[in-house]
Amino acid sequence: MTAAVALPPTAAHAAPPSDVKPVRVVVLVDESGSLKDQDVRRERAAAQLIALSELSPQSQVAVVGFGSSNAPGQSAVDIVCPLTGVETAQDRESLSRCVEKLRLRGSGEGNDTDHAAALEQALDIMGKPDDQQRAKIVFLLTDGVLDVKNSPQYGADAQARNANAQDQITRSLGDAKQGQVQIWPLGFGAADKSALDAFAAGGWVQPCGDQKTATPTARVVASSADVERSLLEAFAYARCAGIEKSVTDSLDAGATIDLKVNIPIIATDGSIVVVKRDKRIQVAYFDPENTQVPKQGELKESTFQAAGESGPVESLRIRNPLPGEWVIRLTSPPGVSRQDVSATVVWQGALRASISLSNPRPRPGEQVNVRLRLQTRTGTITDPAALEGLRFSARMSGDGFQEVPVELGDTGEGADRAQGDGEYSGPIVIPATATGALSFVGKVTGPGVAGDERPYATRIAGPADRLRAQVELTPATVEPGGTLAGAVRITNEAEPVQLGLRLVDVPGTVTLSAQRLQAPTGSSEQPLELRVGSDAGEGEVSGMVQVLDPAGQVVAEEFVSVDVQPPTPLWQRALQALLILLLVLAVALPFLLARRRARRRAADPSELTLHLFDRLGEPYISRLQAPLGEGPEFTFEVRDGLLVRTYGTGYAVRRGPGRTVLVRDPSGRELDPLSPGQPIALPNGMYLGVDDGRARGGAEQPAYGPAQPYQSRTTHRPMPGDDLL
Repeated sequence: MTAAVALPPTAAHAAPPSDVKPVRVVVLVDESGSLKDQDVRRERAAAQLIALSELSPQSQVAVVGFGSSNAPGQSAVDIVCPLTGVETAQDRESLSRCVEKLRLRGSGEGNDTDHAAALEQALDIMGKPDDQQRAKIVFLLTDGVLDVKNSPQYGADAQARNANAQDQITRSLGDAKQGQVQIWPLGFGAADKSALDAFAAGGWVQPCGDQKTATPTARVVASSADVERSLLEAFAYARCAGIEKSVTDSLDAGATIDLKVNIPIIATDGSIVVVKRDKRIQVAYFDPENTQVPKQGELKESTFQAAGESGPVESLRIRNPLPGEWVIRLTSPPGVSRQDVSATVVWQGALRASISLSNPRPRPGEQVNVRLRLQTRTGTITDPAALEGLRFSARMSGDGFQEVPVELGDTGEGADRAQGDGEYSGPIVIPATATGALSFVGKVTGPGVAGDERPYATRIAGPADRLRAQVELTPATVEPGGTLAGAVRITNEAEPVQLGLRLVDVPGTVTLSAQRLQAPTGSSEQPLELRVGSDAGEGEVSGMVQVLDPAGQVVAEEFVSVDVQPPTPLWQRALQALLILLLVLAVALPFLLARRRARRRAADPSELTLHLFDRLGEPYISRLQAPLGEGPEFTFEVRDGLLVRTYGTGYAVRRGPGRTVLVRDPSGRELDPLSPGQPIALPNGMYLGVDDGRARGGAEQPAYGPAQPYQSRTTHRPMPGDDLL
């Protein structure tokens, strides 16, 4: 299906919500005598699939049984379900019940096969007034070939009747093609494949543009047991929808089983179709968050409508389904025989392409970047996996030149701003011959995509256009009631003017803080602010912000991408802060302890040895080595020519910068710094020297002590805090 965008520069409000396009369906069901009872049951179930699977509440469905008219009072066609809407659950239930009137005809009812009358009846129904311009689809279910040799309405000569009926089919197929009526034949048993191919090719064959799967095709299955899946698949392709793989299992009496199906993120509308055979089997539906959803009503911004619960086929139609894996739980009561059950998802994306230009008022010869992205009813699709299989393109046309294609990509190269962000971009040079009107059409094609066509119209900039602008608006996450800041860069080569601001395709919960901004002469930057309402729902908000000149022409625009998330609860913020603090401590604590250990080792005086001299140049008269592990400072006194260790009184010794040792006398006065080989005078007239085993590292001769290498007493000695490292 094709989705193209229109964003007229004068549009001042959001586009209407996208909806899947409605269809008008006629199901032609063979009732001829060549069928068996089980074939008729399968045909009924197949017709119910169509009635219950339809995605648009504006669609219409009719079911017609056909045989032949061989005698007075007989009718070749039997309208078992007149053209009926499927808006409500009651509508769909009514269709499901009337399908039960399909029957196996006896010889007295006309039980041959009149395809000509069936097709004529279908076209008559299609010709009824239609104010919705619904797509027209005919499904033909048959097990046989054209056989009207007993029907006098096709001529007196029994041998010519089939040929005459075939001529009528040919004329009807011409009418179908002209009226854009698709014909999807489904045959089983002895059905004539070549005749069914002619039905498919004779009607309209381009319902979804260039999608190959959507081209009407005849299908012939081995038995009526294969009709259901084949018809459901044909139904999805005919209405340009997507269909997921069917899941089948066996359900025993009194047992419960779960069938798991997937709804893709691109789906805005879907039907989960369950073939349960026995109406006594109960069905429950669970969304990807494991929440059982209601069969009627709303939940999590989704709308649900179930139908067919009292029949062999049941479906749950969902508007805005939660994407992901759904669980269908089937429960069989005791006494019900073993049944084969199945579940299938038919879905469609009612999407809207949104197009933007890097410069909405270009000049001939200038390059413009065309940007295209895809939106659902609730936000922009950015997941590359969801966009896989879709093709984004654009074309440019205008006064003075022929239409030119624009190739778009999401590669992050060239004109594309980032790879895999769901924004497809491509450059195009405005032809030098362009003179006036300029139009761009964005186009998205792919299975299951439905949208509208709305060209983007603008004009070539003229000599009087001396104003240029650029919007800067970075995607952000905002809480309800929060704001998103941006800016508008303006170059104005004329007199100061006032510019307008507006939002397009943005929900009403997001507004602009101002509708006007000033554009002084020269270059300037003006602030831009978007406000998210306190009642805004959670999720992605998309659309566009535009800057308008005084004439109402768009001079700049930018996509809006706001992810609205509820505020984080206070307890969660506190927990996050605690976790961050613990992480910081876990990283910093070993470092801090290592630094503390290093400082303590650096200050440790235990490798200092003090020497007391009576006179300089003579041997020392007393020697004292600093104690182990008693802190960065130790004390001593000089008594009778000896250095005596004390505890807090007398002289105090500690390490200083570099290789110096600092000494404080008993009065608290700092003496001159002490270094190895450079003694200092004490107040009592004696002299104090020092040897530092750490400074020598055992490689130097001591200044005063013995000549043997100094053995450090702190090597491998544990320090306070070592056990924490």
